Amino acid sequence: MISGVSSGIQMSMPRSDSRTEQALTEENQQLISDTLSQFDPDNLTEADALTIVETLSEAGIQPGQGLETALSELGFDAKSIGDLAGASQSEGSRPPPPPPQQSTEEISELVDFVTTLLEEKLAESADESLTDEDRESIYAQINEKFGFDNDDSIINLKA
Repeated sequence: MISGVSSGIQMSMPRSDSRTEQALTEENQQLISDTLSQFDPDNLTEADALTIVETLSEAGIQPGQGLETALSELGFDAKSIGDLAGASQSEGSRPPPPPPQQSTEEISELVDFVTTLLEEKLAESADESLTDEDRESIYAQINEKFGFDNDDSIINLKA
């Protein structure tokens, strides 16, 4: 029963590797109660479930027997909430992992490659600026060399 909540909450909150369950504090229990009081357990939508999961996750409330019991005492089914929160994912699969962090070396290699391409294009051109065709060509070469999709950002700015 808890696996449904676990899979939904893991979307935004990593689960502890240890099997020691976190006891719910009075503050946690009050937050759970206040949050669930806004919803009808018999008519939960995906958006409702996502809101519940996000609120509990942001509060640091870990999935476990304590959470399952607290939800049950308030008339909610932990598995149903987890299933609904994961409903936007294809057939309950997890979302893809975040892209790997770029190292300083990877960024330096990218900058060096872009610099070389720009110098070559400007040397071929009589102008001191690039055409749209030149920019598109450079971008395509970067995507090909570094394996980016056209929708990807070239540099990952997230820490």
